[in-house]
Amino acid sequence: MDFLYELDKSLLLKINREWTAPWADAFFPAITDLHKSPWFFVCLVPLILGLFIWKYKKSGVALFVVLLLALGSSDLIGNQLFKKTVARARPGDTTLSTVLIIRSPYGGYSFTSNHAANMFCLAKYMSEFIPQATLIVYSAAILVSYSRVYNGVHYPSDVFGGGLLGWLVGWMYSILGKEVYNRLRKRVTL
Repeated sequence: MDFLYELDKSLLLKINREWTAPWADAFFPAITDLHKSPWFFVCLVPLILGLFIWKYKKSGVALFVVLLLALGSSDLIGNQLFKKTVARARPGDTTLSTVLIIRSPYGGYSFTSNHAANMFCLAKYMSEFIPQATLIVYSAAILVSYSRVYNGVHYPSDVFGGGLLGWLVGWMYSILGKEVYNRLRKRVTL
Protein backbone atom coordinates (compact mmCIF):
# COMPACT_ATOMS: atom_id res chain seq x y z
CA MET A 1 0.00 0.00 0.00
CA ASP A 2 2.86 2.39 0.73
CA PHE A 3 4.13 1.93 -2.83
CA LEU A 4 0.70 2.80 -4.28
CA TYR A 5 0.38 5.88 -2.05
CA GLU A 6 3.86 7.07 -3.04
CA LEU A 7 2.99 6.57 -6.71
CA ASP A 8 -0.28 8.46 -6.24
CA LYS A 9 1.48 11.29 -4.42
CA SER A 10 4.29 11.45 -6.98
CA LEU A 11 1.87 11.71 -9.90
CA LEU A 12 -0.17 14.36 -8.06
CA LEU A 13 2.93 16.49 -7.52
CA LYS A 14 4.05 16.05 -11.14
CA ILE A 15 0.68 17.19 -12.48
CA ASN A 16 0.19 19.94 -9.88
CA ARG A 17 3.69 21.45 -9.81
CA GLU A 18 5.64 20.38 -12.91
CA TRP A 19 3.23 19.81 -15.81
CA THR A 20 1.93 23.36 -15.59
CA ALA A 21 1.58 26.38 -17.85
CA PRO A 22 0.15 29.88 -17.39
CA TRP A 23 -2.82 29.09 -19.67
CA ALA A 24 -3.53 25.92 -17.67
CA ASP A 25 -3.38 27.84 -14.38
CA ALA A 26 -6.36 29.86 -15.66
CA PHE A 27 -8.14 27.12 -17.63
CA PHE A 28 -8.34 24.26 -15.12
CA PRO A 29 -9.70 26.28 -12.16
CA ALA A 30 -12.32 27.73 -14.52
CA ILE A 31 -13.61 24.38 -15.84
CA THR A 32 -13.44 22.47 -12.57
CA ASP A 33 -16.60 24.10 -11.23
CA LEU A 34 -18.52 25.00 -14.39
CA HIS A 35 -21.62 23.47 -12.84
CA LYS A 36 -21.64 26.31 -10.30
CA SER A 37 -21.90 29.05 -12.92
CA PRO A 38 -25.34 30.41 -13.90
CA TRP A 39 -24.75 29.89 -17.63
CA PHE A 40 -24.41 26.16 -17.00
CA PHE A 41 -28.09 25.92 -16.11
CA VAL A 42 -29.16 28.50 -18.68
CA CYS A 43 -27.26 26.98 -21.61
CA LEU A 44 -25.94 23.49 -21.02
CA VAL A 45 -28.90 21.84 -19.28
CA PRO A 46 -31.39 22.96 -21.97
CA LEU A 47 -28.90 21.93 -24.67
CA ILE A 48 -28.67 18.40 -23.25
CA LEU A 49 -32.45 18.18 -22.87
CA GLY A 50 -32.82 19.48 -26.42
CA LEU A 51 -30.48 16.80 -27.76
CA PHE A 52 -32.58 14.07 -26.15
CA ILE A 53 -35.81 15.58 -27.50
CA TRP A 54 -34.27 16.08 -30.96
CA LYS A 55 -33.24 12.42 -31.16
CA TYR A 56 -36.08 10.72 -29.25
CA LYS A 57 -39.00 13.19 -29.52
CA LYS A 58 -41.33 12.96 -26.48
CA SER A 59 -39.44 9.96 -25.08
CA GLY A 60 -36.39 12.21 -24.85
CA VAL A 61 -37.85 13.91 -21.79
CA ALA A 62 -38.09 10.55 -20.00
CA LEU A 63 -34.51 9.68 -21.00
CA PHE A 64 -33.36 13.06 -19.68
CA VAL A 65 -35.12 12.38 -16.36
CA VAL A 66 -33.32 9.02 -16.14
CA LEU A 67 -30.05 10.89 -16.76
CA LEU A 68 -30.86 13.21 -13.84
CA LEU A 69 -31.53 10.16 -11.66
CA ALA A 70 -28.21 8.67 -12.76
CA LEU A 71 -26.32 11.84 -11.86
CA GLY A 72 -28.09 12.06 -8.50
CA SER A 73 -27.23 8.44 -7.76
CA SER A 74 -23.61 8.91 -8.81
CA ASP A 75 -23.27 11.94 -6.56
CA LEU A 76 -25.02 10.24 -3.64
CA ILE A 77 -23.01 7.01 -3.87
CA GLY A 78 -19.74 8.93 -4.15
CA ASN A 79 -20.54 11.22 -1.23
CA GLN A 80 -22.44 9.00 1.16
CA LEU A 81 -20.93 5.60 0.51
CA PHE A 82 -17.33 6.17 -0.52
CA LYS A 83 -16.29 9.54 0.89
CA LYS A 84 -17.77 8.97 4.34
CA THR A 85 -16.67 5.33 4.54
CA VAL A 86 -13.11 5.75 3.26
CA ALA A 87 -12.66 9.18 4.90
CA ARG A 88 -9.47 9.94 3.00
CA ALA A 89 -8.07 13.40 3.70
CA ARG A 90 -7.69 15.80 0.78
CA PRO A 91 -4.11 16.36 -0.37
CA GLY A 92 -4.27 19.93 0.94
CA ASP A 93 -5.20 18.63 4.41
CA THR A 94 -2.07 16.46 4.67
CA THR A 95 1.65 17.12 4.90
CA LEU A 96 1.51 17.75 1.14
CA SER A 97 -0.11 21.11 1.86
CA THR A 98 3.34 22.69 2.15
CA VAL A 99 4.29 21.78 -1.43
CA LEU A 100 0.95 21.70 -3.27
CA ILE A 101 -0.46 24.57 -5.27
CA ILE A 102 -4.17 24.71 -4.41
CA ARG A 103 -5.93 26.37 -7.34
CA SER A 104 -9.59 25.86 -6.43
CA PRO A 105 -11.67 25.55 -3.27
CA TYR A 106 -12.52 22.14 -1.86
CA GLY A 107 -14.30 20.56 1.07
CA GLY A 108 -15.00 17.18 2.59
CA TYR A 109 -13.13 13.98 1.95
CA SER A 110 -11.11 13.03 -1.09
CA PHE A 111 -12.01 9.49 -2.27
CA THR A 112 -13.84 9.32 -4.64
CA SER A 113 -13.92 12.45 -6.76
CA ASN A 114 -17.57 13.36 -7.29
CA HIS A 115 -16.59 15.65 -10.17
CA ALA A 116 -15.07 12.66 -11.97
CA ALA A 117 -17.95 10.36 -11.02
CA ASN A 118 -20.62 12.73 -12.26
CA MET A 119 -18.81 13.63 -15.47
CA PHE A 120 -18.12 9.99 -16.41
CA CYS A 121 -21.70 9.09 -15.50
CA LEU A 122 -22.90 11.81 -17.88
CA ALA A 123 -20.44 10.70 -20.56
CA LYS A 124 -21.39 7.02 -20.41
CA TYR A 125 -25.13 7.67 -20.34
CA MET A 126 -25.10 10.26 -23.13
CA SER A 127 -22.80 8.22 -25.35
CA GLU A 128 -25.26 5.32 -25.15
CA PHE A 129 -28.17 7.46 -26.37
CA ILE A 130 -26.47 10.16 -28.42
CA PRO A 131 -23.34 8.55 -29.90
CA GLN A 132 -22.58 11.73 -31.87
CA ALA A 133 -21.75 13.41 -28.54
CA THR A 134 -19.32 10.69 -27.37
CA LEU A 135 -16.09 12.51 -28.16
CA ILE A 136 -17.31 15.78 -26.63
CA VAL A 137 -18.70 14.30 -23.41
CA TYR A 138 -15.74 12.02 -22.75
CA SER A 139 -13.31 14.85 -23.50
CA ALA A 140 -15.17 17.04 -21.01
CA ALA A 141 -15.10 14.25 -18.41
CA ILE A 142 -11.35 13.78 -18.85
CA LEU A 143 -10.65 17.52 -18.67
CA VAL A 144 -12.75 18.08 -15.54
CA SER A 145 -11.23 14.99 -13.89
CA TYR A 146 -7.69 16.09 -14.75
CA SER A 147 -8.50 19.57 -13.42
CA ARG A 148 -9.15 18.12 -9.97
CA VAL A 149 -5.57 16.80 -9.79
CA TYR A 150 -4.07 19.85 -11.51
CA ASN A 151 -5.83 22.09 -8.98
CA GLY A 152 -4.37 20.05 -6.11
CA VAL A 153 -7.69 18.99 -4.59
CA HIS A 154 -7.64 15.26 -5.42
CA TYR A 155 -5.15 12.44 -5.78
CA PRO A 156 -5.09 10.70 -9.18
CA SER A 157 -6.58 7.57 -7.58
CA ASP A 158 -9.56 9.63 -6.32
CA VAL A 159 -10.24 10.71 -9.88
CA PHE A 160 -9.73 7.22 -11.29
CA GLY A 161 -12.05 5.72 -8.65
CA GLY A 162 -14.64 8.42 -9.23
CA GLY A 163 -14.47 7.98 -12.99
CA LEU A 164 -14.96 4.24 -12.69
CA LEU A 165 -17.85 4.67 -10.25
CA GLY A 166 -19.54 7.21 -12.52
CA TRP A 167 -19.04 5.10 -15.62
CA LEU A 168 -20.63 2.10 -13.88
CA VAL A 169 -23.59 4.15 -12.64
CA GLY A 170 -24.02 5.66 -16.12
CA TRP A 171 -23.93 2.19 -17.66
CA MET A 172 -26.54 0.82 -15.21
CA TYR A 173 -28.86 3.76 -15.76
CA SER A 174 -28.43 3.49 -19.53
CA ILE A 175 -29.86 -0.02 -19.24
CA LEU A 176 -32.81 1.45 -17.32
CA GLY A 177 -33.12 4.25 -19.89
CA LYS A 178 -33.27 1.75 -22.74
CA GLU A 179 -35.98 -0.19 -20.92
CA VAL A 180 -37.98 3.00 -20.34
CA TYR A 181 -37.59 3.98 -24.00
CA ASN A 182 -38.67 0.53 -25.24
CA ARG A 183 -41.77 0.58 -23.00
CA LEU A 184 -42.70 4.07 -24.18
CA ARG A 185 -42.33 2.98 -27.82
CA LYS A 186 -44.54 -0.07 -27.22
CA ARG A 187 -47.23 2.13 -25.64
CA VAL A 188 -47.25 4.38 -28.69
CA THR A 189 -47.57 1.48 -31.13
CA LEU A 190 -50.44 -0.18 -29.25
